Amino acid sequence: MIATINQMLQNKLQSLVSFLCQVNKGFDAIAEEIDCSNLKTAMMAVALESKQYAKEINDQLQHCNITVPVEDTDQLWRKIELNIQEQADNAKGSEIVALCSTCETYFNKFYEAVLAENLPVKNLKAIITFQLYAIECAFMKIRLLNTLRFSA
Repeated sequence: MIATINQMLQNKLQSLVSFLCQVNKGFDAIAEEIDCSNLKTAMMAVALESKQYAKEINDQLQHCNITVPVEDTDQLWRKIELNIQEQADNAKGSEIVALCSTCETYFNKFYEAVLAENLPVKNLKAIITFQLYAIECAFMKIRLLNTLRFSA
């Protein structure tokens, strides 16, 4: 069976995959600047998971002969960086807190936009739902590790 998706859903999936690719690059770059090894590892995990999530979505769609073109851009990541600068204050670790808050907002926006659609690919809704829950847990872990590094 070959599934078809409408243009609106294709655009939403394209935006989600593009966002995941940008998060991969952004978190990887930020992780390099972190001195706390546990926090650095958690940040690198988000980068790696984002790349994996984009691949999982594309793989599911390719099984149905659906190709979602990915825009090679960092435009959204630049917006995230600006939001971090605006939200962060002089408190220790505030940039990581702002990063998590901003990225969570975008993750929820993109994932929930896709989940609101009728997904013609059988397992895609379960995969996307799992990804959203997993990334929420990853951000909780980053927040915790960020707090712990300054509490000692």
